[in-house]
Order: sequence, then C-alpha cells, then structure tokens
Amino acid sequence: MAKNIISVENLRKSFGSKILIADATFGIHEGDKIGFIGVNGCGKSTLLKMLINLETPDRGRIIFRSGIRASYLAQNPNLDPELSVFEQIYYSNKKEFKLLRKYYQVIQQLKYSETKELLKTQQELVHKLDSSNGWEIETKAKAFLTRLGFDDLNKKTGLLSGGQKRRLDLARILMDEPDVLLLDEPTNHLDIDTIEWFQDYLIDYNGVIIFVTHDRYFVDGVSNRIMELDQSKLRFYDGNYSFFLKRKELEQVDLQRKETRRTAQLRKEIKWLRRGAKARTSKPKDHLDRVKELLDKSYLTRDKELELSFKSQRMGKTILEVKDVSKSYGNNSLFSHFSHTFQKMERIGIIGPNGCGKTTLLKLITGEEKPDQGNVKIGLNTKFAYFKQNVEEFKQDVSVLDFVRESADNIRTRDGTLHSASEMLERFLFDKKMQQNLVSSLSGGEKKRLYLLKSLIFGSNFIILDEPTNDLDIKTLEILEDYLDVFRGCILIVSHDRYFLDRITDQLFIFEKTGIVKFPGNYSDYLLVNKFRNQIEIEKNKKKPTSKQKIKPAQNKISYKEKRELEKLEKRITELEYRQQEISLIIEKKASVLSAEDFRTISQEQETLRKELEKISDRWLELAERNN
Repeated sequence: MAKNIISVENLRKSFGSKILIADATFGIHEGDKIGFIGVNGCGKSTLLKMLINLETPDRGRIIFRSGIRASYLAQNPNLDPELSVFEQIYYSNKKEFKLLRKYYQVIQQLKYSETKELLKTQQELVHKLDSSNGWEIETKAKAFLTRLGFDDLNKKTGLLSGGQKRRLDLARILMDEPDVLLLDEPTNHLDIDTIEWFQDYLIDYNGVIIFVTHDRYFVDGVSNRIMELDQSKLRFYDGNYSFFLKRKELEQVDLQRKETRRTAQLRKEIKWLRRGAKARTSKPKDHLDRVKELLDKSYLTRDKELELSFKSQRMGKTILEVKDVSKSYGNNSLFSHFSHTFQKMERIGIIGPNGCGKTTLLKLITGEEKPDQGNVKIGLNTKFAYFKQNVEEFKQDVSVLDFVRESADNIRTRDGTLHSASEMLERFLFDKKMQQNLVSSLSGGEKKRLYLLKSLIFGSNFIILDEPTNDLDIKTLEILEDYLDVFRGCILIVSHDRYFLDRITDQLFIFEKTGIVKFPGNYSDYLLVNKFRNQIEIEKNKKKPTSKQKIKPAQNKISYKEKRELEKLEKRITELEYRQQEISLIIEKKASVLSAEDFRTISQEQETLRKELEKISDRWLELAERNN
C-alpha cells in the first residue's frame, strides 16, 4: 500500500459568508499525480496555498510526513526584481546551489575588476564545484532554461515579461526537485511544444504532483487521480480525466434515476393529500412532513450555468483582407509578405513559439498596430470582438457592475431580448452581491470570465481570441466552445490549448522560421502530418546504398540465387521509396479533406513501409558487399 505523504483533517475555509471548503478530510499518497478541477473562484488556488502554508485554514490541520519538501508554482510569481536569472534558479539551500550562486556572483564581479582575491575565490569555487558534482546541476539548469526560452543567465528578473517570470519560476521549482509539486495553471505562458515536453516530464516525475489546469489533454495525460471541488465539497476519483468524465456521467445517470423516483413519490404523496383523510390522526402530518422532505431533496440541484448568447450582425461580401503584410521590431523580423483573404465561417488557430509575433498579427488585423509593409482591409460590415491576453490592461478599481456599464447599460441576446448589465452579469454567474465588488477582488478566472462578457457583448461577427483559455475553468471553456460551435461568423484564435484548438479550428496559421505557413486542418491533424514529414526526412538522410560506395572485398562471392535476390531487393527498395513519396504528396495536397480514419490508415501504411525498407536495406548492403 502506498505511503501517506500528506494528511488533511477536518479542513474548513471561508471568505466572508462564502464557504470554499467544508470539513474536508483526505490523504495524499506516494505516487499520486492529482488533477485538481473546479469552477473559477471555488477555492482551488486557496487550497494549494493552504497546503504550502501561505494561507491559514479556519479549522482543521494539514500534516506532512517528516522530511517531505514541497514547492509551489503560483499564478503570479513572487520574484525579487533585483536578482538575476541564475540567482533565482539556484534559490535552494542545497550546498551545490549555494556554490553556484556564489560562483556566478564572482564571475559578474570579475567583468569589472580582476583582483587576485576574486581570481583566488573563483578557483576555490571551481574546485568545490568539481568535487561536489555542481557542474551537473548547472548543466541541468541550462537545459531547463533553454527549454523554457532563456539564454541570458545574468539578466535581471525585473526586466523580464510576465510570461518569462512565470517560466523562470517554473524552472526554479523543477530544479529543486521537491517531493511534492503544487502547480497552479502551470501551462499558462508555455507554447505548445514546451507543454508537450513538460507533460512528458511530469509523467516521469518521481514525486507527488497536485496541479490545477484548464488543459484537458494535459490533465488527462499526467493525472492518475482527480480531485474535484464542487459546492465546497472535495471528491476524489481514481484514474485520469477521461475516466473521471465517465464516472461523472454514470453519477449523473444515477442522480437522474433517483430524481425520477423522488418525483414519482412526491406525486403519490400530493395525490394522497388532495384526496383528504377521513380520520384526523397524525397521518396527515406525517404525509406533510414527507412531502416537505421530498421537495427539499432534489438530487439534481446544481449551481446556475453560465449562458452565452449574443445577437450578431451579418457579414458583408468583403470580410477581411491581409495583403503582403510584414512587421519587424528593430532587427527582429516577426513575419514578412503574409497574405490571407478571410472567407465566411473560417475558424483559424494561430500557433508558434513565444515571442514569434502571434499577438502582433492580431493587433495588425484590428488596427492597434500598423504594418511595416502591406495593408489590412476591413469589410464595412465586419465587427470585431477582441478578447485580449493581458487582463492588466483592464480597469481594476471599479465595481464589477460599473466595469460592464462603461461599455453598455443594456445588452441584446441572440433571441432579440434586451437585458440590463446587471441581468447579463447574473447570467455570467456574478450575483447581485458580487456585482458590487471591485474587479481587483476577483480571482484570475473570474476576471477572465468578466472580460469574456465585455468582449462579446457588442454582437460581433468576427471573434478574435488571444490565449482565451488561460485561467478559465474547464466548465466555462466547454460553454465557450459550445457558443463558438454555433457562432455564424469568423473566428481567429491564438492558443496553446491543444484540446481547444482541436475542438474549434479547422485551419491553422503556423509561425515557423521561414514565415507563416497555412495548414488545412486542426492541431491533431498538423501533428500527424508533421510526424509523417519527419519520418520521410529521416529516411532521406539515411545512408543509402549507391554504386559509388567503397565496399570492402568479400571473402565469399554470392551465389546465383543470391544475385537474383539482390536484383529483387533493388526493385523493391525503389517501389517502397516511390510509395513513400506518393504518401507524402497525398498528405501535402489532401490533408484538409482526409478523415481521421484516413489519417490512421495512412499512418499504419507509413510505419509498415518504414520497417520493411529498413529490413531489406540491411540485407541489400550485405549482399552488395559480397558481390563487389
């Protein structure tokens, strides 16, 4: 049986009159990789902070097994702006980390003054690092930093962007290799390639992991247990996110069955009461109590769900034309000569590494920035809804209600009904009391939900979303996805959320070193095609047998039968290579119309071809050497 790492007893936490966690008792065990899910503002971040002792529970206690070290990745990192990257990443009190901190400090000082004392200190530190395997720690740190987009270890933290600070904090925590990792939205500000690397890293991680994330592929891939916080109650489910969804579906069926029985019993009791009782005994009171109990006992009682419904305008003939657009900052060229004419109902995802210019392209399209070359033509009837990435751009010192009223006092929904700002906020899960709170008092996810409302209220027909999934809970994302499914306009999305891209988009703009590449398909389609391309490239780069190769003299000449085999092998190699080229052309030209089943069939054939070619090439070389 797995050892208990953390014990939580009778934990309770409230904010004002709102109970976040009610009397929770549970254990975290060795090997647990827990995906922590729940709606925005329910208390997920608060629980993580209590586990790391940054928040105090109202009641109960949290007990860590002796000697256990825990590290916490917050949504907003608390880093010293005066410290350099290397001083942040070597924050641990381990001996090797202290030596590396001192070593880099001395290196910095030597840039300005090469005194004998500093040189002597440097040599002493080098000797100590040699004897303590400290350089292995440095190699590991550089590997993490490179993977997370850093190349200057001496850069001050205060000069980094918000996303860079978050990635530095992640590198800092991973370097320390704690027994327990507490991660609050760890995939925010990571590009897709880095998320996939990080997912594999956590799958192989030896310690306990408890993580909050909106990324459904990520939580499904990493977790072996799900912790759900719903209406102040914590529930645990063994298995990954897919298994959790199946269990929730079964629970819902069971609740529906119980609700049907309750309703039937309630009808029976009400029918009895309506008939009246001849004898005035205690029976009528018993039945009244029973009716009251049945009325109060609905099994399907749930919090109200967010409703997305906005009236949109029809699009004109010209929607949006981007012609020969280029943009640079200093010597850094983000993209050049990019053109695209948008058609009705296009759903385009934009992917690429951090800092490549994805958000800049959105700003050019909406007119917030001007291109260095080319032009952007917006149709007369085209109306943008622009959901920006950085919530810091929005006011924080106004009430939730005033924040929306600044844009519109009344909002029209798809059915034509006019709603007040207050009514619309209630539909977005902000009750009357919450509407009076300052925006700054909301959780990160609640702010994002509020900004989503403000971005969509004007009835646009072209929705632009810049990292919309950051900080939104899974339930809200599912509702947003449902809304986008039936939206009758164009959609342009920058996102690192692979599930969201697969669900919404059918075309991609991919930022590559050679420029912006258009791809007909969603993210999973792109991965599959990329896999094929890589396999083909590997085959091309393999050492192929040629007549010019210098082959060692063979001791034994091949027989007549082997000569015939050699000829057949040469013919078969040509056939296999030709078929590989055919498949490559199919993928290049028909990716947009191929079904998932087609891709699977092609993938299987590609793998079969690769294995056969590898096998017979080895045999060809063996016979060719002996035949020369």
